[in-house]
Amino acid sequence: MIILYDQDGSHGTILNELMKPLGIPYKIIKEFDESAIIEGKATSLIIYLTKPVDDDLKDFLILDERSYHLIIFMDKEIELEDYIKYSSENIVLKTKDLEEMRTTLRIAMTDSKVRRLRSINNTSIFLAKNGLYPGVIYNTEPEKTKLFLSLLFSDNVNKEKILVISRNNFRMEIPEVLNIENFIWVTDSIGAGRNRPANLSFIMETIQKKITDDGANIIFIDIFDLLMIYHSFFEVARTFEQLKSAIIERNLYFIMVLDKDAMEKIQYGMITRFSEEWKIEAVRDLSK
Repeated sequence: MIILYDQDGSHGTILNELMKPLGIPYKIIKEFDESAIIEGKATSLIIYLTKPVDDDLKDFLILDERSYHLIIFMDKEIELEDYIKYSSENIVLKTKDLEEMRTTLRIAMTDSKVRRLRSINNTSIFLAKNGLYPGVIYNTEPEKTKLFLSLLFSDNVNKEKILVISRNNFRMEIPEVLNIENFIWVTDSIGAGRNRPANLSFIMETIQKKITDDGANIIFIDIFDLLMIYHSFFEVARTFEQLKSAIIERNLYFIMVLDKDAMEKIQYGMITRFSEEWKIEAVRDLSK
């Protein structure tokens, strides 16, 4: 069931014409009533917004847990609080042409990024504002490594839930954030607290244990090309696919650093297929 909230009550006709060809049960409400959403077991909530969000609606939209996909239509840009803006599909309608509106709606309905955002809290909204959503596989270039690490310097990130797997000893570089519990160092040097890249199975088992037993849910990894020195591309890629499947199933945050120049073009295409590029330029804090 899709619930459509017509904020000013004047868009009932166009909303009906918009929805009927989709072949999905829907209900239009002109007065906000959270029971209609809860009792109707809404899978999506579409709001046609014509003015700033009022307090009753705001209180409902920022509840800790969400079971519906939030889509907001606007005729013009309306300022939204971070908690609403980054947990919804925001669509400024440039036309009232029904075919174009329906196309836009279909695309919004199939965007799984926002739909996967089930927990609404400081951490999830902070990460969303910085381009990261749970259950999505992100890739980025080596130059963005320090930018991601700087993201961890935030009171919105639980340091116990971080897991960084790197060829660099970031535990020494940023001890304020990383420690023996949330950092795995992959290196061929010998000594305590080191994981040799030749031991691919052991490394992946350690990562899986950190996820399942310790509850790590923000995972960063930059060792793909290092592992390729010791293993075939397909062996490493297959192992990463298993890890990515676990990330998606558990709805965790995951970002992998990949160097285009460290592998063949077809290999890079294979490993980045079905992933999104993380490409923010600066860390943004939540608006207070």
